[in-house]
Amino acid sequence: MIRERQIQTPTASIEIRPLDSGRLEQAATLLAHGMRDNPVHVEAFGADPAHRQQRLARFLGHLVAYVQANGQLLGACVDGELVGVLGMMKPGRCRPGLMDWLRFAGMIVANNPPGNVLRIRRWLSVWANNDPVEPHWHIGPLAVLPAYRRRGIGRRLMSHCCAQMDELSATAYLETDMAINVAFYETFGFVVIGHALVLGTPNWFMIRPPSRRLADAPHS
Repeated sequence: MIRERQIQTPTASIEIRPLDSGRLEQAATLLAHGMRDNPVHVEAFGADPAHRQQRLARFLGHLVAYVQANGQLLGACVDGELVGVLGMMKPGRCRPGLMDWLRFAGMIVANNPPGNVLRIRRWLSVWANNDPVEPHWHIGPLAVLPAYRRRGIGRRLMSHCCAQMDELSATAYLETDMAINVAFYETFGFVVIGHALVLGTPNWFMIRPPSRRLADAPHS
């Protein structure tokens, strides 16, 4: 059960580790709870919070399975409890093939009213059109349970992610529909490369270049 009370969590007690397939449903439920009130999700999935969270959980259930199959899902655990999730897709994998898109589209149509389906399509189209053509790791979704926020958990997840990017000397890319997140991602070296209105809400597109230290190092 997702807890709403604020919990004091020592940073040292947070464990970051890859999630296995047995925790995908839990990861989708956590992400839906943590991202329920994001501006784009309100516009895409409807004004009613309960219905919106249910629809978002079904949407994210398919997304997290795709992310894990084409990259990695990181989990943040406190005493074995999953409290945060971050997705990372490998270069070239954030554009699903035809069969994956057909399955994803079928799920959207089956679980949303027609008006929502059109709004979701418009949202995903804008994001797809802003996806860089150069090779990159696609970062997201990212969420921490509300009860565990402001404990450094999101920062630990992003630090782990960026450390992997630096080891690979890889470019990372993400989208966000929340201005507060822009400043957060900038602390990790992400820079804004574009803006767009998505369903009437501002969105930012951000990229983190490869680590200069590693990119400039001589190859043996």
